[in-house]
Amino acid sequence: MARGMPFIGTRKKLAVAAAAAGLVLAFSGQAQAADYEKSTADGCASVVGAYDYQRVGTAGGYPLYNTSWDFKIWDNCSDGRGAGLFTTYQKWESGEWKYHSLTKLGSDTNGFNNTPGYAKDGRGYNVRDVGLYVCFIEAGGYANWNSCRGLL
Repeated sequence: MARGMPFIGTRKKLAVAAAAAGLVLAFSGQAQAADYEKSTADGCASVVGAYDYQRVGTAGGYPLYNTSWDFKIWDNCSDGRGAGLFTTYQKWESGEWKYHSLTKLGSDTNGFNNTPGYAKDGRGYNVRDVGLYVCFIEAGGYANWNSCRGLL
């Protein structure tokens, strides 16, 4: 477990479905909220925080959700790699569902210095099949997909 990160218990369980190379949150019910803590396999990148979603309708035969999140992101090692919180999702845009691949929500690239990065007060609208991942950051701010771990 990374320094300074207490275990966060789930307030409400989310249905989880395996998808592609990670775990994707499969939404159910009207409003759901959960706290998360997750690290990369070596513990050098970690996140802790909350994720909420609310069903707001239907589009193209699928439920529509609005989401919000508030996470701290820790780069726990002085190894030259940063830590990031990334998402994948489908968004209802211009009358169709469009897939969005790994998108950075926030990062900490300062190394082992006790100062986190944040993905704070974020919002997503008209989405489904949202996945959240903690990953190492490569040059240019991109996620190293092989390092990513899905948040449960």
